[in-house]
Amino acid sequence: MKITLKNESLELTVNTIAAEINELRDVKTGTQYVWNGDPSVWKFHAPVLFPHVGRILDTYMTVDGKEYSLVNNGFSRDEEHTVVSQTPTSVTFELTDNEFSANKFPWKFKLNIAYALEGKTVRFTTTVTNTDTTDMLFTLGSHTAFWCPRPTDPAGTQNSDYQIEFEKREPLQQIQCTDTGYLAFGEDGLAPCVKPYGEKEAGIIPLNAQGFGNGHFFTHFTSDWVGLRNKKDGSLVKVNTKGYPNCMIWQNAGEPNFVCIEPWYGMPDPCETDHDWRKKPGLMTLEPGKSFTADQSITIE
Repeated sequence: MKITLKNESLELTVNTIAAEINELRDVKTGTQYVWNGDPSVWKFHAPVLFPHVGRILDTYMTVDGKEYSLVNNGFSRDEEHTVVSQTPTSVTFELTDNEFSANKFPWKFKLNIAYALEGKTVRFTTTVTNTDTTDMLFTLGSHTAFWCPRPTDPAGTQNSDYQIEFEKREPLQQIQCTDTGYLAFGEDGLAPCVKPYGEKEAGIIPLNAQGFGNGHFFTHFTSDWVGLRNKKDGSLVKVNTKGYPNCMIWQNAGEPNFVCIEPWYGMPDPCETDHDWRKKPGLMTLEPGKSFTADQSITIE
């Protein structure tokens, strides 16, 4: 079921499947910002990633000797979420542990995904609550795909008319990954391995034909947002990254259709692992009864 929120500036459509943004439109100009989910290219729009982010080697992990089957980027993006509150400009969804999740994740949990329109901002937060009796180990992130180039731009644009900007224009540090999207090991035999990104202008990443392969993965930044700039008209789409340790940037292969700005708490599996979840890099620990909230808010300027 799709739910539409609207204020004087933005119209947001969210689906109960995955509690995922399906559409974000500027009311006055008609500009569409979020990718339409064409399955021939990439069937998602803006999935929330829980209980883990990134790639899972060999599609499984083990916890205390028991094996759990996992897919890349978690299972919440594949489930129907329940609406627990709604107004004309806000909606909150909930997902709890169930028969489906029990084979994929050993802990009991509650996941709340909330959206609220505030002017030209989509207030977008994700709250994880540990409803189990032992510490929960998890990661969390978002994966919003923004049209790039935007087909609704009045003047018409191409991929090279856009760039990724980090708020503070800081020299970027990249976590090294393999061509297949797993953490690479450094010369010291450890993963993750971090190196300078080497961009020509600090904190600015032009979009070009080279794309980002399976993603360029950044860490150690202090920027409170990462944005997609349309250089022709100066417009900017900002994704909140305040407090996040990592951010993935990814664009679809082939003819460019979208670019993803993905703030993450966590990281993919290393390219070699014994699959023991407790050894996985980047995990967060949540005590029984405690909650953790991540903010992935989107602002249009």
